[in-house]
Amino acid sequence: MYGNIFIALCALSQVLLTYHLFPIPLNFENNSYLLFVLLSTYLQYNVQRGYSILSHHDSQSDRGQWVMKHKKIMLYSIIACLIIVLFLCNNLSYTSIGIMIGAEAISTLYYMQPFNLRRFGYIKPFLISMVWVMSCVLVPLIENDLLSTHSIWFIFSQFVFISVLCMLFDIKDNDKDYLEGVNTYANRFGERITKIICASLILFGFISFYFFNSHYLYTLLSIILRLILLITIFITNEKRHAFYYYLWVDGLLILQTILFYLINPVF
Repeated sequence: MYGNIFIALCALSQVLLTYHLFPIPLNFENNSYLLFVLLSTYLQYNVQRGYSILSHHDSQSDRGQWVMKHKKIMLYSIIACLIIVLFLCNNLSYTSIGIMIGAEAISTLYYMQPFNLRRFGYIKPFLISMVWVMSCVLVPLIENDLLSTHSIWFIFSQFVFISVLCMLFDIKDNDKDYLEGVNTYANRFGERITKIICASLILFGFISFYFFNSHYLYTLLSIILRLILLITIFITNEKRHAFYYYLWVDGLLILQTILFYLINPVF
């Protein structure tokens, strides 16, 4: 549950980053969307974790035992989040509602049988990243009439950044994915090749962000962020504790937002 709250905060940070870089005013509608993303992310991850534990009969694991012990609290929180999220949809355009329904559908089909999109290991990092970018970047831009050929560079930059983080998680799940018959870059080509792919994607992400915003302060922050990500790629291996992935790797999403909020250049 606490891990799901943290990942929900990561999603919130990504919307705040979008608000900051464009910039988007913090009015009632935009603040409502911040709450919408926070609660919908928490909702989706709780449902996913609960479904995975129950469907795989994994109630004896530490996580499974925790979920079974606190299942009533989780159920109540899921119902409350669902009611609030549905209410907040009133503040979104039909276009954005359609996009969010698509994002939720992909998220659900990702783990739900018999679809289980997760089994397509080569594209699953990009599926996850696409859902995050749709929710945290695309919808805020649409709602504020800021979607343009120029903003596409930022969308692609964020898509690449999140994809790299997802590929690092494939290193953590290397053995598990192999046993489940899921071919990923990590278990098909090895850890070294996966890291080279990640480093290459970082370069594309940096170039995309530079085309979006070439201000020297933002360029400097972009370089610092990607150096941190490169170091993270270098030290990542499947023997790292799960907390390393859930707190540090996922936490880079929050760190990214903090770094850019420290600078507010006058254009």
